[in-house]
Amino acid sequence: MNKISFLPLTTNKKVWVFMAAIFLILCGIIIVLFYFQEIFIVLLLGICLLALVDKGSRIFNKYTTNFTRKQKYALAIALLLILISALIYLIMIQIEHLMALILTLPNLQEMVNRGFSMLLEFMNVLPESIVDELHLYIENLINQIGLVITSIVSQLLYYALCMVLIYPILFSLYFTDKEKIKKEIMKLVPVQFQGEFKKTASAILVQSNNYFIAKILESIGMALLSCIGFYIIGLPGWLFLGIMMGLLNNVPYIGPIIASIPPTIIGLAIGWKVAIFAFIVCVAVQVIDNIYFIPIMISGKVSLNPLTTVLVILIFAQLFGPLGMILSIPIYIIFQIILTESYQLLTHVFPEIDDSVN
Repeated sequence: MNKISFLPLTTNKKVWVFMAAIFLILCGIIIVLFYFQEIFIVLLLGICLLALVDKGSRIFNKYTTNFTRKQKYALAIALLLILISALIYLIMIQIEHLMALILTLPNLQEMVNRGFSMLLEFMNVLPESIVDELHLYIENLINQIGLVITSIVSQLLYYALCMVLIYPILFSLYFTDKEKIKKEIMKLVPVQFQGEFKKTASAILVQSNNYFIAKILESIGMALLSCIGFYIIGLPGWLFLGIMMGLLNNVPYIGPIIASIPPTIIGLAIGWKVAIFAFIVCVAVQVIDNIYFIPIMISGKVSLNPLTTVLVILIFAQLFGPLGMILSIPIYIIFQIILTESYQLLTHVFPEIDDSVN
């Protein structure tokens, strides 16, 4: 993929006017998408799931070329049923283990009670006004935690409802009307720009697909390693905790730190040794991610300057919060491709001005 920094700079003002307009339009689209971020998240997750299904279907077709259509359908349904049954079985086991842990938390409960006792003893020696303020602060903190939990649950229910309503339509359009949609979009593009449009769209699809597939594979690898590590040390809820490690790893910098807290706390409920081992597993998985997954899966698929990556993540985090941190790199890749291809096209449409003629 070419980069703007290696292209010769033009002195034609029309090129830069159009480039500024394209940049502002792209920024406007991004702002609108983040404004409606609930729908944006649902669509983005659908696109990632679509990419995975598409990749899986290609691999499936590759190894079943000698099968008839009926045999392919039968094999696909059998594999799905086996996968769903295995997931349900594992989830039920995890729920059973977590419920058992919640019902029997002697060590953690004892620590909590001891902490409250120390807090109450400390509060007794304080002036009455300070004690009242502390009581009010603790009450407000408990209420805020309750509101946060309620908000998270309602958001998850909203996302689940949107997925149920949107995903069947999305998958149906992609697998049945994909070529028709491409033709309709091409009709909207002027004939003289269709070549560049195809080139730009192809580059965006390839680079975005490479990035998202690499991130998905990285998340799956992180989740598998975490699940194995948590299972070996006997941590209850190892499946949920491992999946959480894989998902939160997509949030740059703070995600891995947040993901390591629940396993450590659950390990603490069992004993200090389990808590230490849980923390070691989290650190070990992060080391493997930084040494193996990121250089091979991410850097091997998408060429990005490390300094540029950090700056882009920080800017998007400041502007759009955690979601901006997650989507900063793919958005940067799309911007880079569109601006590069647009610049190359505009320099051909508006050639360099020869000042010597004047």
